Amino acid sequence: MNATDNWSYDHTSGRGETLQRIFSDHAATAPDVPWCETGGKVYTYGDFDRMANRVAHGLTARGITRGDAVAVFMSNRPEFFYGMFGLHRAGAVYVPCSTNYSPEELVYQLNHVEAKAVFVDETTFPQLAAVRAQIPGIALCVIHGADDAEGTVTLDGLVAGQSDEWPDSASQLTADDLALVMYTSGTTARPKGVMLSHGGMLTAAETCSRVFGWSPGERFLSYFALYHSNGGLIALGPAIFSRSTMVMVPSFSASRFVDMLRAHRISYCNLNSSHVRMLLNQPPTPHDADHAVRRMMQGLTLEPHEILEFEQRFGTYLCPTYGLTESLGICVAGGPTGNRRVGSAGRVLRGYSLQIVDDEGRPLPPGEPGEIVVTCDGPHGRALGYLKDEENTAATFVGDVVHSGDVGRIDDDGFLWFVERKKDMIKRSGFNVAAAEVERILVAHEGVADAAVVGTPDLMRDEAIVAFVVRTPGSTVGRNELFDACDDALSDYKVPQVIEFRDELPRNFLGKIERRRLRDDALRYRIDSKKRLPVGHHVRDPEPTGA
Repeated sequence: MNATDNWSYDHTSGRGETLQRIFSDHAATAPDVPWCETGGKVYTYGDFDRMANRVAHGLTARGITRGDAVAVFMSNRPEFFYGMFGLHRAGAVYVPCSTNYSPEELVYQLNHVEAKAVFVDETTFPQLAAVRAQIPGIALCVIHGADDAEGTVTLDGLVAGQSDEWPDSASQLTADDLALVMYTSGTTARPKGVMLSHGGMLTAAETCSRVFGWSPGERFLSYFALYHSNGGLIALGPAIFSRSTMVMVPSFSASRFVDMLRAHRISYCNLNSSHVRMLLNQPPTPHDADHAVRRMMQGLTLEPHEILEFEQRFGTYLCPTYGLTESLGICVAGGPTGNRRVGSAGRVLRGYSLQIVDDEGRPLPPGEPGEIVVTCDGPHGRALGYLKDEENTAATFVGDVVHSGDVGRIDDDGFLWFVERKKDMIKRSGFNVAAAEVERILVAHEGVADAAVVGTPDLMRDEAIVAFVVRTPGSTVGRNELFDACDDALSDYKVPQVIEFRDELPRNFLGKIERRRLRDDALRYRIDSKKRLPVGHHVRDPEPTGA
């Protein structure tokens, strides 16, 4: 049976459809259209569809069944999609893994999700191999880009002799089935696994396609990590939905950005605030607006003068957004047409409604700051909850309402203005960092009695991470030793840039840390990333232990 037989879908709710069936439909009607271009190679919809089917059959033959968790722990490359598409067609649940994970983080995620299989490449396999004995549930490891090693099978070996026909396991999936568990930093000491259904993934794809004007034949410049919600949900979904082409480059480059837009005939791309500031920091050239991209999605907040300067210099329109993984990535945006308020996140999108409430959940009038709460109108408008975490699920998801934990205000015309994060969250180079996650590593050290972590402005990378540490009595632990502990246990973007020792931390009468006071204190460490090393850089002492 072909994937296009006897099916239909509802663009608003996602009912009755999956993105994989839509992809297969494109492959049936336009097999020669490029799906992915990278490194001078072109992979068509037809090529990918057949390979994804073979991967699905190969997984099924090796015991992967409907509902099993299968991780993809790979760098950005076409084979990443083979793993993702194939496991979905086998009925499995997709679990993206950050290539920035420390060994501890990787072990935690794969055990927590109970992964049965994992896709790796030659760059990530050594990391998995070093800790695989600590992840007993993994029965299958599929490797690409290297010869098979003990306990692995190559991607070519997985698909050898398999059919390239649409698998029955894919036909059995419904919009209500769990499709994705994406781990995101929250206010807890461990990342939470956000669960999205197939209907939710399709709803996100349709929403972004409609709001940002994706059309068939769009050429999208892809440099966000595919394990991240921007690269793997907000961009990937509409690319499939609209039958567009993903042009993959290894990484974002401010100095070569406009050249890449021209060379690859790009028509659309996503940026976050760090990218915009990096581009504005480049010397102007007469060719800055010499490209075909007339709208770019903008994530995270920017000052109005930064937006206007960027648009004038680069001849494009920045489409602001607000959202969270729990609301399928984006629920507020300013599209490339219509009214705008420069500096706002835009207006709430179709399928959602928005309120600003006080600490008791009572609606606040226009202009008053409070928590942003999002109501999802359709059956697949939000995440299903957090994996194995009833307490946080109940606190965040109340019926169709999602409590964001962010503070904002809505003006008289319905535009949302982001104020601050109510949660103890730090935004570092487009990534969320939970203060509690960093604090957990610090207080685990025998020389640390207490610790509190806050963010402070970083001129290029949104926020820098500042840790305030209280030593245990008699301890002489220094900054460098604590930096080493964080380096060993955390992704580089989660490691503090500054550690300050204190005799005690400020607390209120209830004993809670007064983080606002610490944030005020941290302002003296305002970081200018233009003068510093890459994301994980931190300010070490010249002495071995520091003081």
